[in-house]
Amino acid sequence: MHSKTVDPHYELALVSPFLLQTLGQVVAQKGASAEHLCRGLGFTLADLDDPALRISYRQAVAMIQRALKVLPDQGLGLCVGNQNVLGTLGLLGHVISLCKTLRDAFAVGERHQHTSGGIATSRTHESAQEVMVEVECLLPYAEVQVFAAEEFFASLMVYGRTLVGSEFKPLRMEFMHAPPLYAAEYQRLFGDDVRFGCLHNRMVLEARWLDVSLPNHHALALRQALGLLELESAQLHRKMDLIQAVERAISRDLQGSQLEKVASDLNMSGRTLRRRLTDHGLTFEALLEQARRARTMGLLSNPGLSIERITQEVGYSDVRSFRRAFKRWTGLSPSAFRSVG
Repeated sequence: MHSKTVDPHYELALVSPFLLQTLGQVVAQKGASAEHLCRGLGFTLADLDDPALRISYRQAVAMIQRALKVLPDQGLGLCVGNQNVLGTLGLLGHVISLCKTLRDAFAVGERHQHTSGGIATSRTHESAQEVMVEVECLLPYAEVQVFAAEEFFASLMVYGRTLVGSEFKPLRMEFMHAPPLYAAEYQRLFGDDVRFGCLHNRMVLEARWLDVSLPNHHALALRQALGLLELESAQLHRKMDLIQAVERAISRDLQGSQLEKVASDLNMSGRTLRRRLTDHGLTFEALLEQARRARTMGLLSNPGLSIERITQEVGYSDVRSFRRAFKRWTGLSPSAFRSVG
């Protein structure tokens, strides 16, 4: 249950609710409890109906891992991706639908992929005869990486057929993982040439697809939507930069992390820091609690540390306040959480 944070973005709330919402639907369709997937994670299935919600990578990983444990060897990533539509990409999906060619759509999708709230990143390479779309998930969990590759490429098949027609298909598929028990499902979705144990996760397409004209292209609407997407993208980058700077300042001294001190570390006034956070829909208190929660999870994995010592290390004034906060985070007491970890 416990894991160490190795990615600086691990606690950032950037993951789209659509991914996890669809995962819950797939799990329910297969006869398992979807409510169990998000228990103690700080959100409910109903919360995932809000398109403005963003989930942290840590929360997303926990929910995905629970689903894979409840329904192993079911190809959940393929199932989730196969149920997606362009609309699940938000504004990015709208812009892609208005592009002139599939080449343009790939370029826009790659440039602004961080706005879609996915857990994987992609890049496209083109040669005279082939186009290779590679995908990578940097979350340090093998099973989540497999899920991410499955979900991305199954989604890409849906998007491609939506844009250029049902004849859209790859020349071959390459996956880094070993053949799963449900390998036949890969062939059903992608075609006969599916290879496992490769050096990359990638879809290989005929280059001719890039120049196919898209049916919904509208130059004026595209310019307007692209302008909005550029603004959203810039705002997201500013938000990520600010969050990371504040989190680093807080993490250096959890016991003494007060707004004015952190603001001073960042060469601004407390009033300016609070205003900038408010502009991004954030509060200092929420970021402080998030940093304390992340630190707590790491410390709890050390059985030699008492609850009293952890309380002190993460900056709570007394054990009672710490226990109350922990129960709010997980639904369990720290001792109970540690015993089932």
